[in-house]
Amino acid sequence: MKIELDSRAEHMIREALGQKPGLMRLVYDTEDCGCGMSGIPTLQIAEAPGAYDIPVENEHFHFLIDRMQAVFFEEQLLLSGEESGGTFRLDGVSQFYKSNIRLTDHR
Repeated sequence: MKIELDSRAEHMIREALGQKPGLMRLVYDTEDCGCGMSGIPTLQIAEAPGAYDIPVENEHFHFLIDRMQAVFFEEQLLLSGEESGGTFRLDGVSQFYKSNIRLTDHR
């Protein structure tokens, strides 16, 4: 799996990380969504990988995803920084996943 960033997304992530070390996690969040098949993509900054995390290829940051959640995403993803609100948009080659994605810091 690979996730590409546009320049705005890269800048926003660098600012969020600041001087503290952290890992980027793409998460398929199912909490309060009904069932395990209904969820939304979210972004997190984590201190350490989770027990089932696998790497996601990215040229700027160390991205991870839980290997069980990877099935919900395409192999090629694009993360864009949105102009308003400091949020992100996630797209695949064949579909749009979500806009207004917030980055939460779990360090």
